[in-house]
Amino acid sequence: MQSEISIDLRKLADRWCERRALTPLRHFLPGYFALNGLSDGTHECVNALKDVLAFARDDITQDERDEVKRILRQIETVPISR
Repeated sequence: MQSEISIDLRKLADRWCERRALTPLRHFLPGYFALNGLSDGTHECVNALKDVLAFARDDITQDERDEVKRILRQIETVPISR
């Protein structure tokens, strides 16, 4: 499950990079690079994805918003190492 989330996150990053969508990338990348399988990294990633939804709303498509929400739900179900 963790690798599936990583793949989905990478796809989002690729889409935003290709489009040069800097606002979502600015909020997303710190959480993306913090994701390490531990609770602190997971928390940072969740916050980053929520920030994308809050602060980059006008810079992402409805499909991307739905994808971010789906990924958030997936992350919440993954067991976290402590």
